[in-house]
Amino acid sequence: MARRRNSSSDEGVNLDSLMDALTNVVAVLILVLLLVQADVAQKVVQFLEGLKPATPEQIVEAKETIEELEKKQSRLDQLLSKEAPSQQQIEAEQRQLALLEKNRKERKDLLADLAELKKLAKKAEKERDDEAAKTEKVTAEIARLEALLDETPVLKVEPTIVGIPSSRLIPKNAEVYHALVFNDRVHFIDPITPLKLFEEEFKKAKRNFPNQRIKQRGSDRYIYEAPPILKHFESFDFENSRKQALKLIAYPTGTRMHIQVNPDLKEGGTSLEELQKAEGTFPQILRKLRGDSSTVILFHVHPNSFNTYLQARRLTDKVGIAAGWEVKPWQSYAIRIDDVEIKRQQEPPPPKPSERPPNLPPKID
Repeated sequence: MARRRNSSSDEGVNLDSLMDALTNVVAVLILVLLLVQADVAQKVVQFLEGLKPATPEQIVEAKETIEELEKKQSRLDQLLSKEAPSQQQIEAEQRQLALLEKNRKERKDLLADLAELKKLAKKAEKERDDEAAKTEKVTAEIARLEALLDETPVLKVEPTIVGIPSSRLIPKNAEVYHALVFNDRVHFIDPITPLKLFEEEFKKAKRNFPNQRIKQRGSDRYIYEAPPILKHFESFDFENSRKQALKLIAYPTGTRMHIQVNPDLKEGGTSLEELQKAEGTFPQILRKLRGDSSTVILFHVHPNSFNTYLQARRLTDKVGIAAGWEVKPWQSYAIRIDDVEIKRQQEPPPPKPSERPPNLPPKID
């Protein structure tokens, strides 16, 4: 029986197809490589054409940069060629660094203290300059006052013999006026007219003021609340034309109200020079009062104005008006309203106990 021969025609066909496929792939790759190479060459040409030639300054700068880099590289090579430091050297360097750090902190603290001292010094300089400016102003004012004093003529007061007049009681029906003598000015106080105006206005508005009625023998007693009365008289006109401010007041522990008279201490009243003129305010008032024999004037004299009082008292005696005086440094006068009782707003403090037994005479040192 004859052996069948193997046919290889199918295998040849398969190898040819594979070779064709490989050839096509290689061709495509070669084509892609050629295209990429052509594109890269074009890009290189475009890059080289787009480069601008370096200027001489840029070339010099580049050379200096290269030299600096070479120096750094040389220093690094030298450091690398040296032997590594020993443990003792490292510890010595660490101690040196710690000492430097300590010195740095101390120096920082010293700088902070120095800054604080500079602030304090600046503040002290400012205070010194302010005090110097104040001193300069005071010195200038003193110089101005000394110049005025040099130009001011000395006021000559005639020698006066002050005697003690014979004392006598003030009549019960007398109309007593007051005069405050302060800072060489005489302020005449009329307590009669404001009290009369108050009584008239109080009678008109009496029904509007709350009160407590206390029955007793004779006429009943009325105790009024002070705040409504004070509010009613806040803008009341007491008809004063002598530069005096009049105001109704009530002391918290008191049971009577007062009319407070506050003169204008600078421009009100009558000065010592104006007392010598007939048209002065106080001489004119004396001329109006001299016809009334029941008039009495009480002078309240401040110690710094005794000469002014003597001149005013001389004028008062000259027109025949009875007068008295006392040393009191009053700058205002309070007119007591006795006919209207008010409720205390607070109780007065208890009197302090006496430190000395009442029956012993006072000790004289």
